[in-house]
Amino acid sequence: MARLGGGADSDDDFVVPEGLVDVERRSNCSLDAIVAVLSQCPTFRRALGNGAEAAESDALRYLGAAFRASAEGSDAGVDAAVDGLRAALAARGDQDEDGEGVRSELATGGAHLDVAEVLGEVMSVLSTSERCQKAASALRTKGHIHQRACVKCGKRNEDFRDDVAFDELARSAPATALVDAARSGTGRVADTFRDAHAHAAKSCDACHAPAACEVDVILDHAAKALVLSLAWYSTDQDGNDVAALLELVWRDAPMPVEKVFSKNPNGRQRGSKAGLRRLDLFAVAVFQNAHYTAFVRASDGSDSWTYHDRRSAVAVGPFANVVARCRAGPMLPYLLFYDALPAPPGN
Repeated sequence: MARLGGGADSDDDFVVPEGLVDVERRSNCSLDAIVAVLSQCPTFRRALGNGAEAAESDALRYLGAAFRASAEGSDAGVDAAVDGLRAALAARGDQDEDGEGVRSELATGGAHLDVAEVLGEVMSVLSTSERCQKAASALRTKGHIHQRACVKCGKRNEDFRDDVAFDELARSAPATALVDAARSGTGRVADTFRDAHAHAAKSCDACHAPAACEVDVILDHAAKALVLSLAWYSTDQDGNDVAALLELVWRDAPMPVEKVFSKNPNGRQRGSKAGLRRLDLFAVAVFQNAHYTAFVRASDGSDSWTYHDRRSAVAVGPFANVVARCRAGPMLPYLLFYDALPAPPGN
C-alpha cells in the first residue's frame, strides 16, 4: 500500500493513519534487490562493462551509478542512484504496452513493485542501448516452438506450418510444483520448469493419428545467466515447504540450462558446439509481507552467502543457513538466478 499524504515535511512529522503501514523506506526494495544481484552477477557484469555509465539513457546512467556506488560501499550513493533509476524508468511512460502497468506503479513513490516486472523493465531499457544489448541478451533465452511431421504419415498440420518464436527473460513455474518435486524425492528443477511449459503432441489432421505430431523446442540462444521465476498463489505458506523447495534447488545445482527448455536439447540448439552448459545457483530474491530482499552467493563459487536488505548486507554463511532463514520467516523464494561460477576453493 502506498504511503498517503504529502503535507509532512519529514519522516518524523509524518503520522501513519490507523490501520496503515508506513512503507516509504522500503518502496524501492524491488530495485534494491535487483541491484544487489546484478551488481555481483559475473556474466552480466562482464557483458555490461562500463556500457551503462556511457549510455545516453538516464535510466542506464543511474544503473551504472548504483553499481559503482555499491562497489565503493557508499550507501547514500546507492540510495540516490536507485531513486534516480526508479524515476527514469517511470519517465519512459507507455512506450510499449508490455511495460505500461509497471511504469505507472514506478511513478507512485510508495507502491510495492513486483521484482520480476521491474527486472523486465531494467532489461528492456538495457536493450535500447547498443552498448548494453549484450548484457540484456545474457539473461534472455530465444528459440522456436516447432511441430514435427506426423510419425505415421509424414504430413504436417496446416495450422502449424511455421515455427512460433519465443523470447524469455524469466521462465516461470508454480512453486507448488517445485514443492511436489522436492517431496517426491526424484523431482528435478529443470524438469519441473520445462514441464510447466510443455506442449502435448498433436493429432494429425491428415491421417487422424492421435498424438502423432510432436511439439519440440529449438533453442537459438540459451541464457548465459539464467533467471527462473516461482509463482506463489498465496503468501500463507508452510516454512517446511519453503525449505524443501530450496533444498531441491541447491541439490540440483549446477544445472544444464538447456534442459529447462528442451527435454532432449542435444543437436537442437542452433550454433551450439560446446554441448550442455551447467549453471550454478548464484542468487535468490525472496519476499515477505510484500518486501523484497536477496541472498547472493560469493562470486568465487564458495558456499558463502550474503543477505541484502536495502543497504544492509549480512553474511549468513552456507546455503543451509539461507534455507533456515527462509523457513523461519517464511520468506518465499521468487526469483532464482544461475550463473557460471568458478569451482569452489579447494575443489
